[in-house]
Amino acid sequence: MALRHTRPPLFLARSRAALPSHKTMPHLPILEKPEDKPSTNIPKALAFMISAGIVIGLSSVMIRAFGQGLPELETAFFRGVVGLVILLTLMATKIKPIPLGNNKKFLFFRGFFGSLASILYVWAIYHMELGLANGLNQTSPIFVCLCAALFLRERFGWWIYATILVAFFGMTLIVSPDFSSINSTALVAVLSAVLSAVAYTFIKKLQATETSDTIVLWFMGMSALLPLFSIPFIPWQMPTLPNFFGLLGAGATCLIGQQLMTRAYRYGPATIVAPFIYTSTLFSLLLSFIIWGELPSAQSLIGCAVIIAAAIAIGLLPKKQAARMPQA
Repeated sequence: MALRHTRPPLFLARSRAALPSHKTMPHLPILEKPEDKPSTNIPKALAFMISAGIVIGLSSVMIRAFGQGLPELETAFFRGVVGLVILLTLMATKIKPIPLGNNKKFLFFRGFFGSLASILYVWAIYHMELGLANGLNQTSPIFVCLCAALFLRERFGWWIYATILVAFFGMTLIVSPDFSSINSTALVAVLSAVLSAVAYTFIKKLQATETSDTIVLWFMGMSALLPLFSIPFIPWQMPTLPNFFGLLGAGATCLIGQQLMTRAYRYGPATIVAPFIYTSTLFSLLLSFIIWGELPSAQSLIGCAVIIAAAIAIGLLPKKQAARMPQA
C-alpha cells in the first residue's frame, strides 16, 4: 500500500515558519571568517605569541626613547589613540568592517582593565630599567592562572600552585631586593601585570562571541579615553616632531602586538600560550643594554630568570599531565 504524504498540522507549520534562521538568532552571533569556530592549534598560537612578544618589546623601547619629556599619561594616550585611529579608518573606508561586538559589558571590562594596565606599564617604563619593567609587567601569566581558577573555575594540580609560589619568590627579588624595603616602582609594574591578567581572562570569555578586531578596538578605545581625564590635573605638553613620530610608531606596534596576542589566545589555552610573551622581556633587556647600557643587578636578573622559568613551567606542566587533569 502506497504511503500518503500528509501536511503537518497548521499550528506546527506556523511555529516552524516563525523560527528565525541561524543568521538572525540573537544567541548565535556571527563571527567573521576564519574565526567562526576557534579551534586549538598550539603551533599557530605559539607563533602568534612569540611574534607579539617581539613587537611589544619594540613598542616599549620606542616609548622609552621618544616619550621622555612628556607626561606618562600623555604617552599612554598616544599609545592607544594611534591604534584606535587606524581601526576606525579601516571601518570608515569599509576596507575591514569591524563589528562593535555582542557582549558589550565584557568588552568594556576587558578594555578598562587592559587600559589601566597599559597606563601603569608606561609609568613603570619611565621610572625603572626597561628590562625589569617589562619583566614584571609580563608576570601576567602567573596571575592568569589565579584568575582562571577564581573566575573561570579552571582546576589545576598542586604543582601549578607550587610553581606560582616560586614565581612570587622571583618577583620578591626584584620588588624587594634586600627583603627590608619595597621598590614602589616595581610594585606598580606588578600591579600592571595583575590588571593585564584580569583583562586576558575576559578575552578567554569573549573569544566565543567576538572577533579579534572587536576586542582590540575596545581596548584601544579605552586606552585613548582614560588618559584624557588627567588633563585638568596634569598639564600636557606639545610633543616635538621626534616625540610625535616616535610615539606614532609605539602606538602602531602596540596595535600589532595586541592583534597578535589576541589571536594567540584564540588558538591555544592561556596557561600554555601566555608564558611565551616573555620574548618581549628578553628583547627589551637586549635593546636597552645596546641603546642605553642598562644592565640590572645580578639579583634582579636572577629574579627575572626565576619568573620566566616558573611561567614556562606553568605552561608545560598541564600539557604533560593533560590526561590526569579534570576538565573545567
